[in-house]
Amino acid sequence: MKKVIAFLSTLLLMICCVVARPQTASAAQMIDSRSAIMIDADTGQIIYQQNSEEKLPIASISKLLTVSVIEDEINHHQLSWNTKVKISKKIAEVSNDSNYSAIGLQAGQSYTVRELFNATLIKSADGAALALATADGSTIKQFNEKMQKKARQIGITDATIVNPVGLKNGDLKGLKQAGISNNAENSMTARDVTLMSRYLVKHYPSVLKVTSQPKAQFTIAKGKTKEVENLNKMLSGGKYTVDGVQIDGLKTGTSDAAGACFASTGIYQGHRLITVVFHATGKDKDARFTQTQKLYQYFIQNAHQQVLTLNKKQSQKRVSNGAKRMLTVGPHSFTVWQMQKTAQYTIQPRYYKHLTNHKARLNAPVKKGERLGTIAVTGSDIRTVDNKPLTIPLQSTETINRGNLWQRIWN
Repeated sequence: MKKVIAFLSTLLLMICCVVARPQTASAAQMIDSRSAIMIDADTGQIIYQQNSEEKLPIASISKLLTVSVIEDEINHHQLSWNTKVKISKKIAEVSNDSNYSAIGLQAGQSYTVRELFNATLIKSADGAALALATADGSTIKQFNEKMQKKARQIGITDATIVNPVGLKNGDLKGLKQAGISNNAENSMTARDVTLMSRYLVKHYPSVLKVTSQPKAQFTIAKGKTKEVENLNKMLSGGKYTVDGVQIDGLKTGTSDAAGACFASTGIYQGHRLITVVFHATGKDKDARFTQTQKLYQYFIQNAHQQVLTLNKKQSQKRVSNGAKRMLTVGPHSFTVWQMQKTAQYTIQPRYYKHLTNHKARLNAPVKKGERLGTIAVTGSDIRTVDNKPLTIPLQSTETINRGNLWQRIWN
């Protein structure tokens, strides 16, 4: 009888394990690309990933890192949007080669950083990206070093950076780098690209006003303008829109080694999502969009928002020297994406050490809305793109002023 019970217990355990398996298993067969990943941009939670740690060529997706460096330099007043950049003959040679993503910048002509920035993101103009790299007088080699530094700051530790555009080194003509193979090109993992994309949309959300434009006019020379279409076919009004998702970016990439790549971002039910597909394959020429479309559709069908709530003890914190003894903190409840049929979560408020005293209490005064720390969330289906615990900002929901003498003694 004991053997029968043991057998049935083992069988039941096996059945439970099968029921609790992540539903992302079916997505692995559905997303036809060499590498793919989807994250929540706000929390960094990985919603789906497929071979996301393999380092691969990224082609023109590289330009997201290029414009991140430029945004930083503008933010630190090293450049301005109105800075004029004069086009060299070497850059013009690349910019007018129809074998590349060419917009036709003219040698000797000057363009503003804003014009070059927009051309880089909307048209994916190689010449415009090269011109941005030299906007402050830097050489391509010096700008490559800036890109490497920025990548490390973002959390990308093993990127190969050859140039600001994503072309093979040998394709840069007179700008190719000495001592580097002609076939060398920028490469990183799909996970790295989500980190890069997340950094850009989080720190410089105005970039989405550019990437969401379906088309734009560029002044190439006096009296000469060119209209170009955004290469992103998932924007509003495009061929591959997704019901319920407002896609407003981000960047395509194509090369022989990279294949068809795409980093997208969009809003679903108030949450910003980021997806990346590398080397998308399929029967149609727009595989990078159809595979990204399938990824969004899979997510909509299978992801559920799990509401998590602080218990009574977690939602209060002892305060020293205040007019009140206990402070209410929040948010009281928040959501994570649940991708398993069964999942358990642990919630742990973590207060900043510099705000607490030796008794682990907060010190008055405390202002309403003040950031006090984070709420760390762990669970069987919780993974984040930066390999850190998923965290929610923890803040005060009320103001507690410093108390009078008797209140300080009592509290």
